[in-house]
Amino acid sequence: MAKKSEPGKRVGGFLYVHKDALPLASEEVRQAVARAEELAGGFEWNVAKVSDKRQSLLLYEDFSASAFPALLKAISFDEDGRPTVTDYTGRDNPPILHRKETLIAPDDPRQPAFSAITRRAEELGLFKDSNRIGTRKAWYARLEAAGLKVDGPRLVSGGDAAVEVARERTAISRTALSQPVSLMVRFGMLQGEFELFDYGCGRGDDVAILQANGYAAFGWDPNHRPDGERRPADVVNLGFVINVIEDPHEREETLRAAWSYARRGMAVSVMVPGKYSVDGHVPVSDGFLSRRQTFQKYFSQDELSALVRKVTGERPLPLAPGIVAVFRDKELEQQVSFRRRSRSTIYARLQVPEKERPERPQALTVVQRAREELEAIWQTALQFGRLPREEEIEPEVREALRAKNISLGRALAACAQEIADPGQIRMAAEARREDLLVHFALSLFPGAVRYKTLPASIQRDVRALFGSHSAVIEAATAQLKSIRDREALQAAYAAAAETGYASFEDGTLRFMAENLEQLPVKVRIVAGCAEIVHEGFSSFDFIEVGPDHGVVKGYQCDAPDSALPLIKSTVEVNLGRSISRMRTHSDHVLYLKSRFMPRGHPGYDKQAAADAKLLSLGLVTRLGAGPTAREFSSVISKARVK
Repeated sequence: MAKKSEPGKRVGGFLYVHKDALPLASEEVRQAVARAEELAGGFEWNVAKVSDKRQSLLLYEDFSASAFPALLKAISFDEDGRPTVTDYTGRDNPPILHRKETLIAPDDPRQPAFSAITRRAEELGLFKDSNRIGTRKAWYARLEAAGLKVDGPRLVSGGDAAVEVARERTAISRTALSQPVSLMVRFGMLQGEFELFDYGCGRGDDVAILQANGYAAFGWDPNHRPDGERRPADVVNLGFVINVIEDPHEREETLRAAWSYARRGMAVSVMVPGKYSVDGHVPVSDGFLSRRQTFQKYFSQDELSALVRKVTGERPLPLAPGIVAVFRDKELEQQVSFRRRSRSTIYARLQVPEKERPERPQALTVVQRAREELEAIWQTALQFGRLPREEEIEPEVREALRAKNISLGRALAACAQEIADPGQIRMAAEARREDLLVHFALSLFPGAVRYKTLPASIQRDVRALFGSHSAVIEAATAQLKSIRDREALQAAYAAAAETGYASFEDGTLRFMAENLEQLPVKVRIVAGCAEIVHEGFSSFDFIEVGPDHGVVKGYQCDAPDSALPLIKSTVEVNLGRSISRMRTHSDHVLYLKSRFMPRGHPGYDKQAAADAKLLSLGLVTRLGAGPTAREFSSVISKARVK
């Protein structure tokens, strides 16, 4: 009677379906339940049990309040419609229900929590010999033997005390876009014509800000917006949601549920260790419980990437520490990957020059009528290093020009003649050309993701800046080969130091990861190759290249903005062998931080002076070796006593 696409669980020829999911059942099932409901009068029920010839209406305990709901009452009808009512409320061993998630709708908000219970039981083999676990006593005995117990809607370890977590208290109010949504916009993952679903939107501030800026966005939250829409969208934001879920199984199910709504891609963000103090927090599960009864799990970048890959089956693209993106749309993935490494976006932020124009008493010019729209086109031109094509101009800009009765051709011509600055566009074109070289060189490195097609936007860039696909591949191949050349790399490292964004001494190039896009092509390729070998490398705070050829090292620190950052972990990547080695640290200090800082950094002079003092006192070597944090504190304490 039931089709595979329908909700419900089949047992012994009967279909069990929850009342909430009945609208999704077949017409035949709905009619059978309607007939049973009419015969039952006012019988209260929440689960229908239907076969070709017989129907029953069942009242189980509240699904949301019981991990394995017990059957309270049942009314069954024979083929002639005669009812039989059975009351289980006075029995100490009633039938119970397993796998309750199969009875509700696939998009029911309770799916992740319900599925998590089932997964935990499956992993422990508790459903074996299922004909012996249909009643409460037998099932609870099996749970006890496995060291588990039922705590209302939860399945917990037998020795654990019940922990109440107030997830709703983790939502915060925002006056600006959250970092993950801001990055989705910045890297082109959220485009003007796309729609965004904010899954677990909290108070909905990201949605409101996006809508106010012309984006199509909607959100749902189980606590603050339970009536919000839940439907597919181009991109999904799962922002700081899984890190507040105390059950690891439910985290995975929540991630899986959010991914099911993403047509093109999804961004996932979590809290990372080191940014916030856990003093006074109580360890619970694999995280911490705060005084406000909120749970927080702190993810390393590797943990986050591994979890997202496990659930989605896709290789995550890191956007920032604690933020990754996954894609069904592989062209969009390439666009985001390209923009993430892009230096040309820097030029899109240059101020639009004001050109002197003679007074014209005649009718207003195109520039006078549409200055704002032409400036927007110019910003896009600086991003691409060329005047954009019609489809590359933001839809709202095209619409505004149409409203002013100005064709795109006239607008582009006016932009070129009246707005454009040849020097700026040359700089932007060269930056875009370098971005393409880095992008294609990394696509050729062993282990890189292989794509069957190129996004149209990148194809246009290639034609405009290289002439052909074969030409850019040839140039990129040459760049990739050149990173094996020690002399060529040494020259690139020296050039990187000349930019002021890095230092080069003792055969080692050092820089802050956030400044990578400011450095020469070869350096960017080396760091990009390290990311291919070790996923998450780009989330490290400080980077060293050398002194050994082909070896790249990353440092991840607690409080990287401090003068003496504590090193949480290091990773050493050997590009020649395509292997990496990661280590965690508890008492190591990153000394001589000024070697990594750009010369124009507001704290550079102060940091350099502090580093020079450490060297003059002999506490640190020129290579940055020094005492542990505890030893350093002891030295400072003794010096103060004296």
